[in-house]
Amino acid sequence: MNQSIQAQVNEVAQFTAWFAGAFFILWMGKTVGGMEKELVNKMLDITTPKNMSLRIPQTSVVTVTCPICDKVIEIPQYNSVTRTDALRRHIEKEHSSIVGQYLPSLDIEGGESIPSQYHYLIGWLDETLPEYSLLTELMPAVEPTSGERKIDAVLKQLKDGVESIQGSDNFRQFLTVMAKFHDYSIGNQLLIMLQRPEATRVAGFNTWKDMDRWVKSGEKGIAILAPIFQPRATCPACGARLPRGARFCSECGKTVEIEVEVSPRYFKVVYVFDVSQTEGKPLPEVEVPVLTGDINEELFASMLELMKRQGVTVNFESRPLDDPDIKGFYRHADNLIWVRPQESRAQQLKTLLHESAHYYTEGVFHIPRADAETIAESAAFVVAAHHGFDTGVRSFPYVAVWAQDKKVLEQNLGAIRQVATTILDQLEKSKTSALISATIPVNELMRIADKYGWWAAKLAEAVCPHNDVGCVEREAKRLITARTSR
Repeated sequence: MNQSIQAQVNEVAQFTAWFAGAFFILWMGKTVGGMEKELVNKMLDITTPKNMSLRIPQTSVVTVTCPICDKVIEIPQYNSVTRTDALRRHIEKEHSSIVGQYLPSLDIEGGESIPSQYHYLIGWLDETLPEYSLLTELMPAVEPTSGERKIDAVLKQLKDGVESIQGSDNFRQFLTVMAKFHDYSIGNQLLIMLQRPEATRVAGFNTWKDMDRWVKSGEKGIAILAPIFQPRATCPACGARLPRGARFCSECGKTVEIEVEVSPRYFKVVYVFDVSQTEGKPLPEVEVPVLTGDINEELFASMLELMKRQGVTVNFESRPLDDPDIKGFYRHADNLIWVRPQESRAQQLKTLLHESAHYYTEGVFHIPRADAETIAESAAFVVAAHHGFDTGVRSFPYVAVWAQDKKVLEQNLGAIRQVATTILDQLEKSKTSALISATIPVNELMRIADKYGWWAAKLAEAVCPHNDVGCVEREAKRLITARTSR
């Protein structure tokens, strides 16, 4: 009996061992099979993409040639970037600015505190500098006295400059400097004017070096003040860096509840040099327009196009019942600019600039009416001077009234700069967009524009069939001939 029970136990044990072994073998086979299947699928994925691109991959790098500088632009990512996009990026990066304009801002480290007697000047300097390679140990145009800090010597000069612009002549000179360096803070514009009033294009020592130009021996740097800001905050949602004073993230749109410092606490004296203080490789687009009262048709056409883009109607219809001394007006209620058609072309441009500035002072920035007139006049002068057109304004009596209160002077000068810079930036962007959207090859449009003027080339392009270069050139010639024969 015991034998029989032991035999039965052995049989059960053998069966259990056999069953466990069989189960293990089956499990291993399934696992290995799955791994083999996954491996095969991965190999297939490598050789046969699931979403086959409709465009055949390029075997060589696609290029496009810039019509402005003749640079060949390689487009290695052509499957996702078109020639037009690549050309747009190149033009916006390389040709939408000149030295001293439209450059990214630069954060400077270090700096010194501002003495209490100069605290009111901080508002004149609270903007980062254009992105230049700046040096701080150079021979300055502003030299401190024995025992005086460099920053104190520069601040003293700035204080004197603020007090000096209350006269019409100095104020007009200041506006002319603003026309050339509108991307600088008002305080640094004044410092450039006081140290080198004839300056046209400035940059740091190493920036000129990068452009194969060298500062001449013995030249003294133009001392300006670089504000020192705390490191910029980042968006807690996406990690993007936040612009100073931001209340929402420009990347993800989330509301930002971080206090971002908007005023600098420290400044550093840095130096820039005018192009006349350098020598070396010639620069493209170095010509600075001479200020004259001659009509600037390119500016005229660009302003008309800009106002159209802003949704402002510009009307030249005759109004015989109106006072003939009224050259034009801006009406905020229906976004209308009227220009008196009987006036000369140059006077029409002056009026268009002035009333366009009114659109920005009243319709965009909502500047109080009491100051809007004088701010519009000054902003129009800056925009015109930037393009070499003299509006003829010689007297600025209101600046003496502003100067009685330094805060009012600072506020109104800031408004002039804000309006003028906005117009100039939008004119620059409009021209870049016009190049990209040209209906004829861009190099042909640029050639015709160089020959007959930008305004004639764009007007001719607007009335000619698509890609008809001959028509555009004939029409541009007709327009310029008709204009000069008047």
